Amino acid sequence: MNCDAFLQWMKSHTGQGMSKNPEVTAHLGSCPACRQIFSLDACLEAVIQQAFTPHSLPADLVETIDACLDRINHAHPSMNFPGHAQEPTVETADPFSRKGAVKKTGPVKKSFQK
Repeated sequence: MNCDAFLQWMKSHTGQGMSKNPEVTAHLGSCPACRQIFSLDACLEAVIQQAFTPHSLPADLVETIDACLDRINHAHPSMNFPGHAQEPTVETADPFSRKGAVKKTGPVKKSFQK
């Protein structure tokens, strides 16, 4: 087996071990470059497998996050982040108030009802 054949095998082996192919084993024994590629591929496969393995989270994780957010919100109640525009207040005429009085309301609520 040469390096090109080995690289082709790497693309198509889809999880098969090298022990099932004696040509691959022999080539890896004689070619340091392909051995390094194979080693890196095995490492990558292991990391991907670990990333998709379910992990149990601490039982109180949600409560811990909520408590942190509460502390932040109480310490900085009206934070203005750069690049984040505040919603404008809308002035509307209130038909139930004195003649023509203008009422300031909160942010506009969009309704998509037909």
